Amino acid sequence: MGDARSDQNPTSDGLDGAEKREPLRIFLIDDSSLVHAGLVDVLRAYPDLTLIGSARDSATAFEATLDSSLDVVVVNTACRSIDVVHLMHRAVHYAGAGVSRMLLLSNDANNPINTEADELGAGGVVLAWEEPTFLVSAIRLVSGGYRIGVPEQGEPDRSPSRRYSVRHTALDLLTLRERQVLKLLARGLKNAEIAGELVVSESTVKTHVQNLLVKLGLRNRASAVAVAYELGLTRAEWAS
Repeated sequence: MGDARSDQNPTSDGLDGAEKREPLRIFLIDDSSLVHAGLVDVLRAYPDLTLIGSARDSATAFEATLDSSLDVVVVNTACRSIDVVHLMHRAVHYAGAGVSRMLLLSNDANNPINTEADELGAGGVVLAWEEPTFLVSAIRLVSGGYRIGVPEQGEPDRSPSRRYSVRHTALDLLTLRERQVLKLLARGLKNAEIAGELVVSESTVKTHVQNLLVKLGLRNRASAVAVAYELGLTRAEWAS
């Protein structure tokens, strides 16, 4: 794809059997060396995400919006050498649904680009100060056809309400069994104990745990427990 630079991830053996999925194909549009390096590090930390390449010029960026093999195109709205608004309009005109794969990274909750992205049908906007796991959750949601609502004008910085909304929506990606496993994780049960509760093998539980971590954009069990508490999933009345 033009002169895009390859940032290929190593393959993962964390998912096995019928649950194994191909890594999501991610492309990065960003001309800031410092931000680019940070985003590459974040994406490489998750074996289910494969960074196919990146663009620092308009021509290569436009090619990425036309590439239907990509799952998500992450775009830094602070690009100096790329007109992001023009890029989105061209994506709508030439690629149709291609703009829906675009996830914008914005430094300002009140940036007009955020609203325009929403009106054009972009996958969504993530604010640059959000934690890395939030970005990963947003990537997985956009790849699944969901849209991340833009921050409201004047919304307080680092507002927890938007993070709650995205993570709660991410629960829709979980199967019924994965939800059950998450609930039992939040109760402090170990894999063997969860296996006993659900009458399945311990290896099956491990697969479910890995899958739900991937879908929620989390890195470990402790993070899963924290999110379960944050979303109120530990309540006895939560549907299993």
